[in-house]
Amino acid sequence: MEKTDIITLMQLPDVGSKTVLKLYNHVSNRRLINLDFNDYISLIEEITNKKFMGIHIDKSKLKAEKLLEQCYLNKIKIFSFLDDDYPDRLKKIGNDKPVILFSKGNHDIMKTGYNLAFIGSRKVSKENYKIGVKFSKLAVDMGVNIVSGLAIGCDTAGHRGALLTNKNLLSGKTLAVLPSGIQNIYPKKNTTLSNEILEEEGCLISEKPPFESPEKYDYIMRDRLQAALSESIFILQSSLGSGTVHTAKFGEKYSKKIFCYGINTQNKGMELNKKLINEGKAFDINSEEQFKLAISKERDEHYEISH
Repeated sequence: MEKTDIITLMQLPDVGSKTVLKLYNHVSNRRLINLDFNDYISLIEEITNKKFMGIHIDKSKLKAEKLLEQCYLNKIKIFSFLDDDYPDRLKKIGNDKPVILFSKGNHDIMKTGYNLAFIGSRKVSKENYKIGVKFSKLAVDMGVNIVSGLAIGCDTAGHRGALLTNKNLLSGKTLAVLPSGIQNIYPKKNTTLSNEILEEEGCLISEKPPFESPEKYDYIMRDRLQAALSESIFILQSSLGSGTVHTAKFGEKYSKKIFCYGINTQNKGMELNKKLINEGKAFDINSEEQFKLAISKERDEHYEISH
């Protein structure tokens, strides 16, 4: 199955990653070979009990051509789940993996090094924001990559701290997982931050085509990628109503170690931190030194296993 076929199929009405994965499994299980695009259309119709008119197919081809051109002009790489260089971290999440992923910048962050998801609520206290920037810089200075979602609040603290690194050869980078297309940064307020990430050899990724706006469900999909692309997760500050809850759940599902900032968990906005620590689902971090020791230990163990 060629990448262009996958992209074109996904431009058809109501055809997404799950349908394409069903198609791929169907083809693999039957050991079907030498199929062309029209064969894939017929098989999708068989799988979904839908009939696509000629106009739908023609439109999907035009949309795919436009999408490929947009990516070429904006230096965006398209990963297919069948590519040899598709990130192993995403292969490991099985049917949760993106079928198509758009990436701009330093793609290697998805594939190498030790990644820490640095997350939390959009509403963050001034004190915790400063602590977040400091912790993130500490991690990157230790060669750890910071993965976050480019939202305001805790995400911004994570990215900003990463950009303050001493910039030696061993320094980590930062990767932003977007709920929107790479050329349509959301929130707009962080457009400058996204440019700085690229300038400092970081990376922007998204499942959305370059110029698309985010839908409600895209935020949850973004949260799963943050968890999948990281070896462990650090929650700076989060309420129980924050999207961070989704990332924590995906972290549990993917067997990721979770750390929570544990100071003043009785304060408003720290409810998720308190809950995860009390339930034994997260390790509490109460100081810079403790953060440094915990993350360096995780990093070293990761490299021992991978080598």
